[in-house]
Amino acid sequence: MAFSAIVRALACVALLAVACGTSHSPAGSASGGADLAKLQQYATCMRSHGISDFPDPQPNPGGQGGSFQLSGGPGSDLNRNDPRYQAADQACRSILPQQPVASAARVADLVKLAACMRGNGFPDFPDPDSAGAFDSSKFDPSSPQFQAAMQTCQWQTGVSGPIGVRPGRG
Repeated sequence: MAFSAIVRALACVALLAVACGTSHSPAGSASGGADLAKLQQYATCMRSHGISDFPDPQPNPGGQGGSFQLSGGPGSDLNRNDPRYQAADQACRSILPQQPVASAARVADLVKLAACMRGNGFPDFPDPDSAGAFDSSKFDPSSPQFQAAMQTCQWQTGVSGPIGVRPGRG
């Protein structure tokens, strides 16, 4: 699976309840259009709270919800560790779609993926939460090392599709 899909899922608010953080997760199938609208409202809210680089959501393949492709470079205000970003996220978080609970089988697969990531250069990679989302404060999904490890681990574990992330609460 391409890493760009992972980055998209990283912000995919709906499924992973990324809350108003740097990352969001895919939305549920029954309310995909409504969830995409909420993600758009979240993006607008983030920008109105001073995070001018916050992107509009992109629809997920298959039309279920959407995600944000967050790629902040030098001078970007997309640093989820920045207090301004965290304040905007806190102010906008309630807009996000409700997070569904992942199936036990999906969570078990993601636990295997997390173990693989820890064995491939990311010793602090977290286990997923009950929604199947990972605490994104523990890794930089845009780094080449992360992307290579994720490709390796997805191949080794058979986990496919985007992974969900949520901002850390640190």
